[in-house]
Formats: sequence, structure tokens, C-alpha cells
Amino acid sequence: MKKKAKSNDELLFQVIDDDPRLAGAVDVEETIPENIDDLFKVVGTSDERIEKLDSTPYSYWRLTFTFLFKNPLVIVCLIILGILIFFTIFGPMMKNYPPLVKQGAGYLASQYRWKEIIGPNADHWFGVFYPTNDATFNGSDLWYVVWKGAQLSLLLGTVVAVIDTVVGILMGSLWGYFRWLDPILIEFRNFVNNIPTLLLDILLMQILKPSFWTLVFLLTALGWIGLAGFIRNQIIIIRNREYNIASQTLGSSSMTMISHNLLPYLVSVIITVVSTAIPEAISSEVGLAYFNLSFNPSNNEITLGQVLTTVCKSLSWMQHPYLLIAPMMVMAPLTITFFYLGLALADATDPKTHR
Repeated sequence: MKKKAKSNDELLFQVIDDDPRLAGAVDVEETIPENIDDLFKVVGTSDERIEKLDSTPYSYWRLTFTFLFKNPLVIVCLIILGILIFFTIFGPMMKNYPPLVKQGAGYLASQYRWKEIIGPNADHWFGVFYPTNDATFNGSDLWYVVWKGAQLSLLLGTVVAVIDTVVGILMGSLWGYFRWLDPILIEFRNFVNNIPTLLLDILLMQILKPSFWTLVFLLTALGWIGLAGFIRNQIIIIRNREYNIASQTLGSSSMTMISHNLLPYLVSVIITVVSTAIPEAISSEVGLAYFNLSFNPSNNEITLGQVLTTVCKSLSWMQHPYLLIAPMMVMAPLTITFFYLGLALADATDPKTHR
């Protein structure tokens, strides 16, 4: 009687069983305990650990300020800016010598005389205004005049910068997103750019009564156009990208598109432009003060522009440099710190630096 031929699988297992290396091996079934539940350990659940993430959640602004404060130059600029703001607020209180106020043909009495040149000393830390052709500040304590001027200049620059920024971002967003606005605003910009700004300022100041809000209106009436044009160009570049088209297809409104898809992408470039808004507003007031289009110092409305203009219109600062150095010690650091803080903040808000 013939033996039944073994299949390939049976031959394979026969070869494995006959392998001498497996001699004395324990059967797999013998290694498994009778109670399989002993192989597992129940650790239970924890409501606190359910929502816990293995990594820290991404926070855009947290990383932005982390990168910002890692820059030592930012720390230096913040310290300088803090010192300037401190003296801007409390400086006039330290040496309260109000300037001479014009009264008819003469001047009110002052605590000191200016017949002699008085430079920086223990009583007058920045010195006393040397007699000039413009007798507005003659005999005034330079410390009081400079910090009092910094108060109004910084307030004016901040208000003008905020208004220009808000109006510029709003108009620039609408200008770049809605195509039908493009030809209208382009023609308006071209028309405004062809009008001499100084001529327009002189005309408006002759019509309007000089005041703080008049000067704000003068500086903001057309000051937003530059920022609006910049934002318009950036939005035109990115408005037809795939994610914006997909968002429109899904039914996103125009305001949602602008506020969620376009402006967040432009945060860093907007901050770069806005960083110079306050120094530019202060510089613009200096130019207006040179042509007597600024505040009236006789009403104790003093700005850094008026102080610099009074000094530069005469040649007395060449013989007595402290007259020019004192206001520039405030004007120059104020401009530089805002500029570098803006650049650093623009780099920190760039999402590429967060990778």
C-alpha cells in the first residue's frame, strides 16, 4: 500500500521540527498563561490628562513677543523710550520756569534775567534761551521749554499716527479688494500728488482757526494716502491666490476675506510702514512751525518744532551749541527708537521667523 505524499506545507514544518537548533524549545502554547487577563494592566482614565497635549499649543503673538524681547537692541530702545516718556511727563515739573509770555509791547516778569548768556548749570540744566531775533522764548529755561514741547509733539504725533494708520488700513483694504474703487482712488491720488502740500497747508490754516485738532486735521487729511496705496498694492498681489479663491467659493463675505485672509498676511509689512508714522508726524509739525503754521507759543502751546525753528532761524546756536543740542537730544533718540522698534517688531511678526 502506497503512502500518501506529504504536501509542501507538511514538508516545511517537518524540516523546521527536525532542525537541531530547535531541540529543547518550549511549545508556544505552553508559554501563554491560562488567564490571559494577567497579561494586561488596567491603569484607568484621568479626566485631567484627556485634554493634555504633548506639545505646547502654537501662539502667534506669544512667539512674536518672545522673538522681540530676545533682541538686545529692542531692550535698549525700550529703556531709552521709557526715559524720554518719563521726562516728557515729569520734566516740566522738575524745573517749572514757564516761558515769557508776550503782553503788549513788553513781557511778563520772569524768575531770571537773560541779559547775560546762561549755559547749562545747577539751576538751568539745559541752559537759558539766548536772545534771538525771534523773542518768543528769550530768557526762557531751556529744560522746561524742551520737555513741554516734547509733551505736545509726542501727543500730536501719536494721535496723527493712529488716525493715519486706521484710515490708511481701511481705505487701502477696500481699494485693493474692490476693483471698481481702483480707478477712482488712483485719480484722486494723482490729483493730490500734483498739489503742493505747503500751499494747501497755508490755505487751510488761513481758513481754519489754529488749534490742536486743526493741526491734526491738517496732517491727517491726506497723510493716509501713502499707507493706503501700499496696502492696495500688497492686496492686489495676494487677493487671487488659491486659498482666497477657495474661501470666496465657500461663500465668505468681503469683510471676512479682508479681515481673516488678507490683512493678517500683511501684519509685518504694515508694521514696517507704520513704525515711522509718529516720527514723521513730529517732523511734519517741525516743517509747519518753520512757516508759522503751528501752535501759538504765547498761549503756552509749545512743540519741539517751534523750539528747533526758533533756534535755527538765528545764528546764536553756532556760538552757543547747547541751544541746538538740547532739543536734538530729545528729537533724535525719539525718532531713532521708534524706527528701530518698528523694524524689530516687523521681523518678529513675520511668520517665517517662527519656523
